[in-house]
Amino acid sequence: MFVNVSRTLVLFLLFTFLQLQSVAAQVPEYIILFKDKVDEERLAEHDITILESFETFPGIVVEASKDTITEMKTWDTVSSIEMNQEFQVEATAYANWGIDHLNIPASWSDGYTGKGVKVAVIDSGISTTHPALNVVGGISMVDYTTSYEDDNGHGTHSAGIIAAKQESTQSYGVAYNVQLYAVKSLDRAGNGRLADTIKGIEWAVSQQIDIVNLSLGTTTPSLALKAAVDNAFERNVLIVAAAGNKKEDYSVKKDVEYPARYGSVIAVSAVDSRNRLAAFSATGPEIEFTAPGVGINSTFLGGGYKNMSGTSMATPFVAGALALYKEAYPTLSANEIRKLAQTNALKLTSSTRDESFGYGLIQPPKKVVEVLASPNRLTGNIENLRSDGRVDLSLAWSHATPEKVKSYNVYRDGTLQANVSQPNFSQLISPGSYQYVVAAVDADGKETPKSNTYEVVIDATDSSETPVQTSFHDVNSNFWATPYISYLANKRIISGYDDGYFQPNAPVRRGQAVAMISRALGWDATQSDTLFSDVGSDYYASGAINIAAERRILSGFSDGTFRPNAPITRAQMAAILGNAFELNSDSSVINRYTDVTSQTTGYRQINHLSDLGIVSGYDKGYFKPNQSLTRAQFSVILSRILNEDFRLNQ
Repeated sequence: MFVNVSRTLVLFLLFTFLQLQSVAAQVPEYIILFKDKVDEERLAEHDITILESFETFPGIVVEASKDTITEMKTWDTVSSIEMNQEFQVEATAYANWGIDHLNIPASWSDGYTGKGVKVAVIDSGISTTHPALNVVGGISMVDYTTSYEDDNGHGTHSAGIIAAKQESTQSYGVAYNVQLYAVKSLDRAGNGRLADTIKGIEWAVSQQIDIVNLSLGTTTPSLALKAAVDNAFERNVLIVAAAGNKKEDYSVKKDVEYPARYGSVIAVSAVDSRNRLAAFSATGPEIEFTAPGVGINSTFLGGGYKNMSGTSMATPFVAGALALYKEAYPTLSANEIRKLAQTNALKLTSSTRDESFGYGLIQPPKKVVEVLASPNRLTGNIENLRSDGRVDLSLAWSHATPEKVKSYNVYRDGTLQANVSQPNFSQLISPGSYQYVVAAVDADGKETPKSNTYEVVIDATDSSETPVQTSFHDVNSNFWATPYISYLANKRIISGYDDGYFQPNAPVRRGQAVAMISRALGWDATQSDTLFSDVGSDYYASGAINIAAERRILSGFSDGTFRPNAPITRAQMAAILGNAFELNSDSSVINRYTDVTSQTTGYRQINHLSDLGIVSGYDKGYFKPNQSLTRAQFSVILSRILNEDFRLNQ
């Protein structure tokens, strides 16, 4: 008997069966719930017409006046009477319960809605006239129509779970701003040829689709199908497929179907609103994720909506969630996104990967908080050893995204030494042991973790003639530039680093180049103020830079800087060396190089130095004027200027 049936249950059942209709203002509609069975005899006596009947409990919908309803309340066969009010979903903001169940709105709040991500639904097509769906393109693979319009409803239902967007009905898919594509490979009965599905996958790859939804399957393996999905995954396409549904005895285990069973495909099982495995869902070790698949309300034919259940419904939840990941992490590969989603899945068992739920209930991506990377490759250069043992230390480093860095903090032994805007720093230091690190500072003033440590050890000395280092750990007898490096080291024109290395393949910096030229020419390069905003008197080569500028050997940049720690280019090198050593041809210049023109910096010097056997080019007549110069290359060129025995035979 149907007794003690609450009003809540009635409303729940009404919602479940989608029998929520607006009531005409003139003749109100009422829902009558009877205690045992519908009292049809009395209804006929009072000429009350039954508009609708319910199947699972003794209830009806009628139109009646207030007087009639007042009379009916006295009937001993009636359990309750209530208005057939118009329903608006308020307990949850979205008609599809799976949206809230997966916490999808949190991802929307973070700004992820699938924008810019291309998703293809390979199914029975998609209804292009449904007000909640925006299909941007597609194709039909079936033989009876060239239209990708849905004539079954299954594809439209899947598409709505992914991409529905209708504010008036509060119908939103998981990733409602994706670019939605329809690939019709199933007919009006929901059946399709294997070849049509394979062609659909190939079409998706050709259109550079990001995610393919396959709410379909077969129990028969296919090497051709495997080749298609494997190829798609190799091309960075995420393929999501339904695990399959039991058709008869739910107590018997059902294996995962194909193509979900293949390793390149993401297999999806289904759960209900309490995260219990749906009785119909296939299971197996291939399951990767689970998602809502019971009583899912989504778009359907005729512009309407319908409740459906199956792993076919769970699959688009996963496809939609992966579209959110793709938007949040646009640079990640398909495999990287897949692994990230596995890590973020909500575990439903203690197992790492369960045969019923895979890695767990799919979850949307969390807000990507961009963390500024640390500076890297912090290196140093020690030069100009003084009689009191002090030296000039130059530090330089790099950063992966310098455009996002506001400034850099330089620390020595844990104490802040300076905040600089460029990735370099110079300091005069006394004998001792020091450790330097650098941190980047972002626009909000937040500091990154520190860089690698650069350690400096300087021994005290009382000698005014500090011994020079003429051999280096990284310059052996077989190194091509060893004779030149040794020549300059013996003349005290160059020196190595405090750790015994010369770093021959490191770029020579503009300040270093001028300092070496100064020593070669015997300038009195006492540190001094300069005309350049970034070269103060505390910079070890400031005196040399000042002399070179006064003699018009070099110039700075249009912003008033010299950029002493910037790498020097081959063209700049030729111009500075030519001017410093007065190696400028007075006669007309014959251009030797295809990538050098009269507008190139150091045009005359490049060609004259080439004529003298001091510099040379590369294959095919290139000089590569904008390429930076290494410390070894600069040593060779400077040696050839100072010693004609080192020059090339012309």
